[in-house]
Amino acid sequence: MKGLTKRQQEILEYIQEFIRLHRFSPSYREIMHKFGYSSLGSVSKHLQVLKRKGLLTSEKKCSRSLKPVENNHPSPCQNEVELAFIGHISAGFPVEIFPKAQKLAVPRYLVQDTEASYILRAQGNSLNDEMISDGDLLIVETGREACSGEWIVALLNEQETFIKRYYPEGQYVRLVGQDSTQSPIMIHLEDLVIQGIVVGLVRLYD
Repeated sequence: MKGLTKRQQEILEYIQEFIRLHRFSPSYREIMHKFGYSSLGSVSKHLQVLKRKGLLTSEKKCSRSLKPVENNHPSPCQNEVELAFIGHISAGFPVEIFPKAQKLAVPRYLVQDTEASYILRAQGNSLNDEMISDGDLLIVETGREACSGEWIVALLNEQETFIKRYYPEGQYVRLVGQDSTQSPIMIHLEDLVIQGIVVGLVRLYD
């Protein structure tokens, strides 16, 4: 099993088989004798690792309470989530939407709301000033109001797309780029349509 040493895997399998045969779990001492350890401390260390990895549980102060967690074969997919991959984005142009959305898997920790999120791929070098390279995958969340300082995908005057930091100031919005040498842009709220909030970026390397 990925992420386990050979001995940890052997101990887990021994516990599973012992429970299958006896209907109760082995004691620490039985595990110690099975694997030739000279102390219970060595057994405890391996069991603590299995517990931290979510593969084993036990009740405190209760003997023979070791219990393997069901479906304890972790898969890389458990750490990923599939989102709709809807199109390409380039600064200054409307988002290019695919005729039919595809699916791409991204790290789960980057996604806050799976149902409200989608993926855009940066196209060309027009977003380099925002530290976004050609081919980068942007995870965009919709359906909520942007907060001050968040990175937004927005449409200006219904035709020009850009990605900037968002700072509302009354009837206006101050838009700040990643490049600190560029001056902020002030735009009237009525001229701006926020298409989503960028919550993550995945960079693929050849």
